[in-house]
Amino acid sequence: MEEKLKEILLQAQAQRKEAARKEWLKKIWRAFVSLTGFAVFWYILSHTIMIHVPDPIDAFVGSIGALSKSYFYISTIYSVYRVTVGFIIGSLIGMPLGLLMGWNKVVRDFTFPAFEALRPIPPVAWVPLAILMLVKMELSIIFLPFLGSFFVVALNSKLGAESIDLSLFRAAQCLGASRWQIFRHVVLPGALPYVFTGLALGMGMAWITIVAAEMISGTYGIGYMSWQSYNLIRYPEIFLVMVTIGVLGYGSSSVIRILANKYLAWKAVYKE
Repeated sequence: MEEKLKEILLQAQAQRKEAARKEWLKKIWRAFVSLTGFAVFWYILSHTIMIHVPDPIDAFVGSIGALSKSYFYISTIYSVYRVTVGFIIGSLIGMPLGLLMGWNKVVRDFTFPAFEALRPIPPVAWVPLAILMLVKMELSIIFLPFLGSFFVVALNSKLGAESIDLSLFRAAQCLGASRWQIFRHVVLPGALPYVFTGLALGMGMAWITIVAAEMISGTYGIGYMSWQSYNLIRYPEIFLVMVTIGVLGYGSSSVIRILANKYLAWKAVYKE
């Protein structure tokens, strides 16, 4: 009886592995079809209505040449550094501020009107003011990804704190929890799904704003490299920059998603 049960369990495990393998192959095949279709569409457009745009083959060959230059790697390191610093500072300020705005009415009344007045201003519009406020050019460039991530993270954190069931606060108060304990054990974990969503969106905004900042006031960076490639009529390098931004943005967002899956494992259990 035990041997038969073990055999059934092994068969079920083998079936799950086979199903997972088939699903993985399906994803690879769909991704291949999607990328191939995009390349074909791009090729057709570059030879019909967008004749000044290099086709995929020319873009690939030109990108190989740019990959052999140290300037590309130096620019990439600069951009990664600026995005990382701006995103971390923006998140460290935006997350607690957003949680406090969503949880505490007094904090919300004092801070949210100014927050909402500044939030719609495009980060690019801050470039001249950033140059005036911050003496060093490097700080003015980092200021833009800071802004891009700060508003997104703060707003999502606020929405997360507001979404928590009020009965949880009442239960914590009945158990004698202090305000700090309520914030730590009720507000913070309850808002985490929204916080991680804000972090992922904020990382995307940081990459969007860093390109604009480097185009306008940079010396190194992939945004500046893209603008220089356009001015020097090295169009294939523009596509290399775009692919680089996509890969780096996807990679950095994946790190946030991995952390979210780790700290939000209870959501999957709850759904089951």
